[in-house]
Amino acid sequence: MPLSNKCRLFFLFVLLFVAGAASGEENCRYFWVVRDGLGSPEQIDELLARAQTAGANGIMVQVVGRGEAYYRSDLLPPADFSGFEDPLQYVIQKAGPMGMEVHAWVNAYLVWSAPWEPESQDHVYHAHPEWFTAHSNGRSSRSYTHEQAEAAGLAGATLSPAYPGVREYITDIAVEIADNYNIRGIHLDYIRYPNSSFGYSRRELELFQLATGLYPEEDPEQWGIWRQQQVTETVATVRASLRSADPGVLLSCAVMANPYSAASEFSCDWQNWLTQGLVDFVCPMAYTSDPLRALELAAATTSVHPEKVVYGIGVWNQTVSNAIAGAQKALSLGAGGICVFSLNSLPAGGEQTLGRGWGTGSSPEHGISPAYFNRVRVP
Repeated sequence: MPLSNKCRLFFLFVLLFVAGAASGEENCRYFWVVRDGLGSPEQIDELLARAQTAGANGIMVQVVGRGEAYYRSDLLPPADFSGFEDPLQYVIQKAGPMGMEVHAWVNAYLVWSAPWEPESQDHVYHAHPEWFTAHSNGRSSRSYTHEQAEAAGLAGATLSPAYPGVREYITDIAVEIADNYNIRGIHLDYIRYPNSSFGYSRRELELFQLATGLYPEEDPEQWGIWRQQQVTETVATVRASLRSADPGVLLSCAVMANPYSAASEFSCDWQNWLTQGLVDFVCPMAYTSDPLRALELAAATTSVHPEKVVYGIGVWNQTVSNAIAGAQKALSLGAGGICVFSLNSLPAGGEQTLGRGWGTGSSPEHGISPAYFNRVRVP
């Protein structure tokens, strides 16, 4: 009797699960740790204990969320973490002896998403209202209510990738962290345009016209290329400055999983970043709960430099067993590891499922050589 499609899929998942567990010796086994888990030493201790039980060898800890710092910063206003002095330093002190790398997760262009305005007048929201990208109708991303932003596909108030001041702002944050903390890497999130409807502030349009002599509607293809270049230049600027400040600090980015729509819709040309050596690795956010779609994304994300791909899965919207199937496929295609979103939302018992599914071993093998560093170039 022929197997049903569901049965075939089940057996495929079993094979991938076993293969992944056998080949994970040097893989990155990471968790994203959202900032709401940094409220107290006790809360951090509990999260790190769970990560250790799962066999993680690294964490991406969110230390810049809404343009506020969860570390000692001279650049950003402090986040409200109940008087806890320095969450990042505490994480570093605890995670290192547990065999986990610490990467500082920084929201790049997205700087505010709460229904109220930032209290601090030093916040970039108040200090530089001219830096924000705008919708094609001319409305600044800074002026949307929470409901309006959701309808527009906007996560919140978002800085424009086209402004030199914005690139300097993001770069300074990355360098400040690298200079003052013993971290393994900087991890940039929201390093993209919100969607293709944004990028239309008056100054953004002026800059495009200065560069090309055109208006967007006159040459949509050139407009798309120019937008990608603005985001890429931010990544390149951060990369160059980190290499100068501390060559040992890695640079990674959270990216939309489909590389084609990432570039066309969000101006996030991450496959080209890998080719140019502008980032050490990327974490495609393949959060789908559809098993077949997960397999498709695993193939798409590993089509270029798979060893530099740490495949991202979500566990807040599905079981861990379901989530890891696509990641196992990515590993079988040469991916450099798995990153789970998030440690905060990992369901009870998920540690054991991950431990069986993503392999064992000590420190991850990033496979980065001096020759790779020498490929870096600023556009």
